[in-house]
Amino acid sequence: MKFAAIDFETANTRDESICAAAVATFENDQLMESLYWLVRPPKGYGFFRPDFISVHGLTHLDVCNSPEFSMIASDFYSRLEAVDMVVAHNAQFDIGKLRGTSKHFGIQCPSFKYLCTCQLARRVWPTLKNHRLSTVADHVGHDFDHHHARSDAEAAGWALLAMMKHRHVISPMELAQMTNVKVISIVQENQSATQPTKYE
Repeated sequence: MKFAAIDFETANTRDESICAAAVATFENDQLMESLYWLVRPPKGYGFFRPDFISVHGLTHLDVCNSPEFSMIASDFYSRLEAVDMVVAHNAQFDIGKLRGTSKHFGIQCPSFKYLCTCQLARRVWPTLKNHRLSTVADHVGHDFDHHHARSDAEAAGWALLAMMKHRHVISPMELAQMTNVKVISIVQENQSATQPTKYE
């Protein structure tokens, strides 16, 4: 069983404004690889809102000499193509940024299936006070640097493994079936998302 956990930080609300990206690959209950990039948003999308800076601490000066996403896309996408499942906490946010930025640069997203670890946590541990990544990570005993893309990606991966162990399953797909959480497919040809009815 092999999966990848992803996370992005952005300069502002625009999908194209990714300023940091990370992908952590897990296999056989172990973190095998964790990659992190500072990313320069494309021209016209790189205004760093003060409230966003206060969350992740990144500014224009941190990324002005960094590559645009198009320069790291091949390395990033290859990790998504090499796994059985992609996960993210509040996945709708991260997948939206990935697809929006890919569209801006005219790059096709690879085909992959993904799950939201926030949705899974709501089903697995419904009595938590909330299901933010920091709360879930604290519940499973994982310390991390919140709103650092690599740390957040790794935390989402460890949270998924903890949920799988708690429910006594051996794959993210099995956990999705057990908790009735949607597995969503990204289709490369038209960058559309389809939601199979099997787990609805």
